[in-house]
Amino acid sequence: MKILSVACIGLGRMGCGIAHNIHSAGFSLTVYNRTPEKMQPFVAVGATATRTPREAAARADIVVTNLMDDASVLRATLGEDGILAGIGSGKIHIGTTTISPVASTHLTQLHAAQGSHYVAAPVAGRPDAAAAGKVYTFVAGKPEWIERCRPVLEAYTTMIVPMGEDPAVAISMKLVGNFFVAGMLELIGEAYVFAEKRGVDTTFLTSMLKTMLPFSNEYVERISSRSFDKASFTLDAGLKDVRLILDAAAEVHVPLPYGSLVRDKCIAAQARGMGQRDGSTLTEIARLDAGQS
Repeated sequence: MKILSVACIGLGRMGCGIAHNIHSAGFSLTVYNRTPEKMQPFVAVGATATRTPREAAARADIVVTNLMDDASVLRATLGEDGILAGIGSGKIHIGTTTISPVASTHLTQLHAAQGSHYVAAPVAGRPDAAAAGKVYTFVAGKPEWIERCRPVLEAYTTMIVPMGEDPAVAISMKLVGNFFVAGMLELIGEAYVFAEKRGVDTTFLTSMLKTMLPFSNEYVERISSRSFDKASFTLDAGLKDVRLILDAAAEVHVPLPYGSLVRDKCIAAQARGMGQRDGSTLTEIARLDAGQS
């Protein structure tokens, strides 16, 4: 049985963990990253480094991209050195990046025009979950494409959630999840400020929130201890997602006042130089608004 060859394009905080798990699962791995130094740990364990996305795609049965946003994904896909210039007919591009529904539809059309396939598979989880192979992924594409991808998807996920054939639906589900998390962060931050100013012992609040919201333990710990400097997902990246959420909601005429509030808190945090701190640092604006330093 032929071993699938996989190209991982983008080796940032999330992409590095995804690529590591794909390699550990026994696939033939090719890597590409704009910063060549990030490819070296993979080369040291047998992966092949490439100079362009085109070269990486040409070597692979399946291409996995984990990049930052619409612009970076399209930049890696288009042009004479892009994925489309190298990927063969019938090959598959798995997009794990949180992008806009519009961009996801556009990528599907671009691949269809030349006989390759796009599978939208945005991942939910932080970098530590990606390193452990415990992210969730919301997957959309033709059933036969998803089945061909399944061994690769299973290498770096703990749950695959089928979302039908429309890539925009998979992306929308990811944005819905991100909207919930963003709102939850704001709510947790406000709760701490309220408790602090009323003289409540926040040790009890921390314990209560961890019991009520066990999936949010890292956020609760960061917000309660104000530990934001070692970011696993930066505020700048979080604001990108909030803007995607608001744009996607506006396209279908859904007002999200809480989303607008979180966006403005993120912008205020950026204005205070917090952009590269952990995304949960947006809750510090609640403290500042309440007259706390």
